[in-house]
Amino acid sequence: MSQSNEAAVCVRSFLRYRMLIRTALVGNYPQFDMLEHVLEAVRAGKLERRGQSDGGFSYSVHGRGCRMVGPDGAEIEMDLLLDGSEAFDAWRLEVFARSVGMSPVPPKGDLMQECRDMTQEGVLDEPEPGWFRLIE
Repeated sequence: MSQSNEAAVCVRSFLRYRMLIRTALVGNYPQFDMLEHVLEAVRAGKLERRGQSDGGFSYSVHGRGCRMVGPDGAEIEMDLLLDGSEAFDAWRLEVFARSVGMSPVPPKGDLMQECRDMTQEGVLDEPEPGWFRLIE
């Protein structure tokens, strides 16, 4: 598989896992419908900073973001940008790739290019340079 194909697989897998993990967490924590709601609930003391669902999905809130982990160890991390966008960058894609055992981990440049290609396709948006969000 070429490096660019590995980057495409990585980004598309990240987006699928994001949906899978978020859907699983919503079952126990309704705030996971939006990252903004998760952060607000933690700041208001209505949601613990760390938690785990009945199905073994876990989350950990930090600063302006949240790391979500599936029972298989797949890590999805999202941050809330200043405009309220729920976004990820190439570093978060690399973390995900390592967590699911991708070898080799696609180079950062290839991941960025794949995200920019997906922006051209209308799948992603780049609200800030190097940060991407899913167009829903």
